[in-house]
Amino acid sequence: MLTGISGSGKSSLMHSCIAALFHNQAKTTRTKKSNLPFGKTSGEKSIKACYEVDQSPIGKTSRSCPATYVKVFDHIRALFAQLPDARIRGFDASRFSFNTDGGRCPDCKGNGRVKLEMDFLPSTWVHCESCNGERYNPATLEVTFRQKNIGQVLAMTIDEASAFFESQPRISAPLKLMADTGLGYLQLGQPSPTLSGGEAQRIKLVSELIKGRSLKSQISNLSFPIKNLYLIEEPTVGLHLEDIKRLIDVLHRLVDEGHTVVVIEHHMAVAAEADWILDIGPEAGDAGGQIIAQGPPEKVAKSKNSRTAPFLKLALRL
Repeated sequence: MLTGISGSGKSSLMHSCIAALFHNQAKTTRTKKSNLPFGKTSGEKSIKACYEVDQSPIGKTSRSCPATYVKVFDHIRALFAQLPDARIRGFDASRFSFNTDGGRCPDCKGNGRVKLEMDFLPSTWVHCESCNGERYNPATLEVTFRQKNIGQVLAMTIDEASAFFESQPRISAPLKLMADTGLGYLQLGQPSPTLSGGEAQRIKLVSELIKGRSLKSQISNLSFPIKNLYLIEEPTVGLHLEDIKRLIDVLHRLVDEGHTVVVIEHHMAVAAEADWILDIGPEAGDAGGQIIAQGPPEKVAKSKNSRTAPFLKLALRL
């Protein structure tokens, strides 16, 4: 866990040092030349892969959504393509994509909305009357799974979809992960530009978790455990306290699986759960960048020089 006041150097340590070490390691394997600005390191060779999770957007167009970003929509489309009604009609998985011609609504081009250009005002989006916002043409919408068509599935919340696809592990497992990180209220087809930075970051976290588990399954015959490094920046932004507790459970599960998780966080409820804290400071900018205190939360809370210590002490009820 990396703590400290804003601007003290936490992000620089995470991205410019820790992440750079692994990016450089991959580059050195190809070129045999290291460009790291710091000296000798150890322990990185035991890590199979490094995954960075920041708060940058997951997509800039309305065609990007949670279901497409974590690749779960690929499995949903494949499921619909295997249904008897789809096979009789000769529909394959591409028929259920809203990004290509064939199955999507010809008027809104699969957006479910139509963009109106205004002369003296910003452009606006209005509900597509042709498909009633369901993105697809009538023939595609006639194919249903458990009485739900593909458009209705995209309109489901992640919580609803997780229960709906409970019998399909490849679909329900990623959805359950998203629900566990406090995203259960989002719609599967919600346009990515409408998501907050914290929501986008947690979707990226789920995506990286899926990648890490996929890597483990690909080489599951190895005798040693696959260990990944996850670098996560302020995952609790915008979360309710109950959702923070669920997120902490997800982080604990990662550690229990043998992975290493480095988190930048200002929320002391999360810091109090850390195995080890590096408190950076003492001030911001040029006056920061030093390790003021380190150790288990109980030890850091007793530090006299740490700005974090008084708040951590309250969280720990010491």
